[in-house]
Amino acid sequence: MEGQRRAEGPSARGSPSVVLLQLPLDIVGEVQAAVAQETVLITGRKDTITVDIPRLRVGLLGLRAAGGREQRSKILSRVDAALQVASLSVRFRMAGGTVAMLGSAARPGLLSRLLGLAPLEVRLSGLVFVLRSYWR
Repeated sequence: MEGQRRAEGPSARGSPSVVLLQLPLDIVGEVQAAVAQETVLITGRKDTITVDIPRLRVGLLGLRAAGGREQRSKILSRVDAALQVASLSVRFRMAGGTVAMLGSAARPGLLSRLLGLAPLEVRLSGLVFVLRSYWR
């Protein structure tokens, strides 16, 4: 059936016929939000939402606002599940470089798990780029 796929992996264990609904969306738009007296630009193009974070401090405030590690994990998992259904991804950028991804294009790895941020894909190369740009 179009728009559906079979679940695989640990969440599908014990449920031999779990079917996940997919409702792909294309988005277009631009929104500005004020966070800690800074402007965060959020743009949507096709299947990707890009969040341009102006400063590292603003990004860290966003993570802290989600609560402790367990609460943050629950929130990220719920948002990721909604993005998966819609076949969307969120790209978080700082200083022009992608520092993290969430949703259908995200591939969380060891760094994400160590930081307690899975299913968020944390990109080490993006973080290094941001830190280098602040120390210049």
